[in-house]
Amino acid sequence: MTVQFAFTPAAAYVRAARLVAADVAAHAGVATGLLDEVRQAVGEACTRAVLRHRDRGIDDLVRVEFSIGDRFVAKITDNAQDLRARPSGRIGASIGGGESRTGDRDTLEEDTLSEEITLIVLGGLVEDLVVTGPDANGGTTVSMSWPLPGSGSAADH
Repeated sequence: MTVQFAFTPAAAYVRAARLVAADVAAHAGVATGLLDEVRQAVGEACTRAVLRHRDRGIDDLVRVEFSIGDRFVAKITDNAQDLRARPSGRIGASIGGGESRTGDRDTLEEDTLSEEITLIVLGGLVEDLVVTGPDANGGTTVSMSWPLPGSGSAADH
């Protein structure tokens, strides 16, 4: 079973994504003791995606996918350019005349640090965490998974 949806990159929708994650995880059979972890991890990953979109002025939807198989898997995908992949150190489009402002490097370092902290928090919450990207749209996907009881058959759930 797969549940997919997308939302406008706004903080107001992160709460809805957390609630859907907890509901789908509970339906999948994720242990009750892990539901808060699922909720918090999905919230962190969605917040990261929303901030990446906001910081780059992107209105594209944040994509979320939950799948149930041997494990409960949550994937959150953004369309924001990976800051660390940009050799110029600029954020967003070129700034007037192709020159970067003095504060751009500080902003780049702050954004990178903030993103790294979020990923550290996620790593502390979730044992199975993989961040991939940039993809064809320049974005990244945060994939997380949790064990299901009787991992052999999803039909039992």
